[in-house]
Amino acid sequence: MNSPIYPQQNTGAGPSTSRSSRNNFYRPATIAELAAQAQENLWDPSKGLKHWLRTAEKARRTAETLIQAHDYEGAFVEYAKAATIVLEKLPTHREYQTLLNADQRSNLGMIYWTT
Repeated sequence: MNSPIYPQQNTGAGPSTSRSSRNNFYRPATIAELAAQAQENLWDPSKGLKHWLRTAEKARRTAETLIQAHDYEGAFVEYAKAATIVLEKLPTHREYQTLLNADQRSNLGMIYWTT
């Protein structure tokens, strides 16, 4: 993860034993910091509903990949993006009422998180 808390680092093979590299530890991000990252440039209402459905699905899949890689902070951010899009942003989209029927709107949040 590359952020003010976790700047980009050179990652060589295996742990380094030099004194200077052992002191390059960073604190974990807070939930508030991770949530703020998830909200950055998240929503543009001018884009179509299908774009946002694909974006949310991509964020969910990315989160699952990050969990496999043990990047739990990155996974949290991606899950938060997907949840925000599906549960908060999509219902406000201009196409939400016209492209989705009542059952699809009702089931979107429930089905989305069980796949």
